[in-house]
Amino acid sequence: MKRFSLLILFAFLFAGCAQEEEAVVAAPATQSEAVSTEAYPPNEPDAYYEYLWCKQGENFSSESYQAMVKDWNIMIDGLDHKVNAAFAYVPRGWEDPNFDGMWVLNWADKATMEAGWADYVAANGQQKMEEMHPDVLNCGSQTGIDRFGTTAYIPRDMPAGFASAESPYYLTNQLCSFNEGQGAADLRRVVRGTYLPLLDSIAAANPDSSYFFRIGAVDFEPLPEYPANFNWVNLWQTAEEGEASSADFAASEEGQEVLAMFDEVATCNPQPAQAWNGYVIRRTPSSS
Repeated sequence: MKRFSLLILFAFLFAGCAQEEEAVVAAPATQSEAVSTEAYPPNEPDAYYEYLWCKQGENFSSESYQAMVKDWNIMIDGLDHKVNAAFAYVPRGWEDPNFDGMWVLNWADKATMEAGWADYVAANGQQKMEEMHPDVLNCGSQTGIDRFGTTAYIPRDMPAGFASAESPYYLTNQLCSFNEGQGAADLRRVVRGTYLPLLDSIAAANPDSSYFFRIGAVDFEPLPEYPANFNWVNLWQTAEEGEASSADFAASEEGQEVLAMFDEVATCNPQPAQAWNGYVIRRTPSSS
């Protein structure tokens, strides 16, 4: 089974990553390099994201889907432990035999996710949805098989220029594995020490930019042929903005320097990054 390849990592950010997982032996860290990673301790997670593979059924249509979403939201409103937000991610310009799209759930944390699923099962939620809307959309529920959780970190706030209610918005993703001798501390050093300051300077020159991103530490056991430690997701308001900003970044001297730094830390698939159209299913402020 082909491995879940959803949450995005900049198309441009890891443009130099190898197509296949490649073992890279890192040189021993110098004392100054060790201090540089220790200067960026872990943050608390911002959310917990789940990605469910979904297949359209024989009764799928725009009308039947919207009716199902409405009833699903009514059902969720009645549960004690609710998902913060939910989104549909639809492949943009490519296909995968495992799914037609993704149903993406944004939870406050893993504990809330577990309690929310327990509430849903206790309420016979899935059976009721299938009775009300038979064979409209069939989504995964088996962890590590067709349902994939990630502990999400969002280093940069969603900008004012991004409005997820305006669908579709645009996102890309890659799944990445740390190179040998590299780890989360090295990724934090690049993101916080170099990438975020560069984004701040870009935003100062382009205040209308809608770009932001999140990094999801995988919370499932990846298949050997599709290794992954984290999923990087990039978001923009429109595909035109996302494609243009990615190209500009990759062509710039500063962008190439950041790409080289990320290449030292991680190897990513697929190549190039996968593009998606994003649609809101259930929304709370500052979620996407």
